[in-house]
Amino acid sequence: MTELLALHPDRLTGDVEPTGDIHAFLLGDFSTSPLVRRARDLVPVLKERAARQAQQDRLLPETIADMQRAGFFQMLQPRAHGGYELTPIESFEVTSILAEGDPSVGWVLGVVGIHHFHLGFFDARAQSDVWSSDTTTLISSPYAPQTARRVDGGYRLSGRWSFSSGSDYCDWALLGANIEGEPTPGPGPVGSHVLLLPREDYEIVHNWDVSGLRATGSNDIVVEDAFVPDHRSLTWTEVHQRTAPGLALNAGLLFRLPFFQVFSRATQAPTALGALKGMADALVEFNRGKRRPRIDPATALALAEAYSFVSEAKGRLYANYAAMISEAGGGPKVSDERLEEFRFQSAHIPARAARYGTELYRVAGGTGIYNAQPFGRYLTDLMATQTHAINNYQARATDWIGPLLDTTGTVVPTPLGVIKDQERPA
Repeated sequence: MTELLALHPDRLTGDVEPTGDIHAFLLGDFSTSPLVRRARDLVPVLKERAARQAQQDRLLPETIADMQRAGFFQMLQPRAHGGYELTPIESFEVTSILAEGDPSVGWVLGVVGIHHFHLGFFDARAQSDVWSSDTTTLISSPYAPQTARRVDGGYRLSGRWSFSSGSDYCDWALLGANIEGEPTPGPGPVGSHVLLLPREDYEIVHNWDVSGLRATGSNDIVVEDAFVPDHRSLTWTEVHQRTAPGLALNAGLLFRLPFFQVFSRATQAPTALGALKGMADALVEFNRGKRRPRIDPATALALAEAYSFVSEAKGRLYANYAAMISEAGGGPKVSDERLEEFRFQSAHIPARAARYGTELYRVAGGTGIYNAQPFGRYLTDLMATQTHAINNYQARATDWIGPLLDTTGTVVPTPLGVIKDQERPA
């Protein structure tokens, strides 16, 4: 943290504990978290920028600067490289709060921030390549695999990857790959390897022209015959089996949690909950401005359901995280069945939030559809959030409930079956 502050002397100060007050967080009290306070302070600024931001295909530079000053991208970054190593409870809350002001901001934070967690599993040399001179350097992705070729000392990589959120502000990229002539995983969103490339080794193609989450800047990345040294590669098997080389350097509580339980809810679930909360807050303000003598029961119900869902979903997810944090600290083991239940509960959030958002849009009435109002922006962002492959809650339901219904002992794996919580030591 000292290095981080030295690089950014205007960064907000204050102690940031690596675990935070988990018991308070479970009660919804984040008053001890300076990162949460900083997020809450930024929400009015994001709302003021929202209409202008909606016309852009990437986050405004001043918004990225605000996020960097606050230290948001360092929440899940290794402490060895200037990060905070907060609990996922705290980082989830920060991401969700920022999404209240602008869902695209929450999305970019979730995507980019989780890459800092992932890099902590790579060889220490790869971590130093990225952060040795600047611990605030950002990393993009995506993980959907192209094909790499093994050569002496590393790999040769070519291909095109879509959905690289926040890439305009990132100096490195984590790209999914399968290796030519070597076994590959079954169908799914990731390959066998993830390769780390510097900005000079890839081109960003600005083709992000979409109806929802427009400001995430999720453009394509193109690589032409780049060399990737061995130390900048990591297999998912190493992550699953907890043999990843970075764990020798990063052994704190955060890095003892089940990887995909952290990874899979860093972006979509908090963004959806924040967007729904922001939309509901906007509807309250909108109706109070009308100064009507009578409260509309349909509006009251829609708001009650939306606010209640946000509280209930966060409470459930934070309790799930608390169980895993307890295990990582030496407490009772969380069963595989419960982990599948946890993943279903997270994957189902964006679709449910979109349904509640649709009702908020309806009760806003005819004057709510004007672009001068924020309801359309929130709704299209909610609709876009639920389309990510991680939110395939039907598949997560099969993973969780399938064994209870199976009478043959052979449940068919789901397309996302490669992303399992098999990373505990045998």
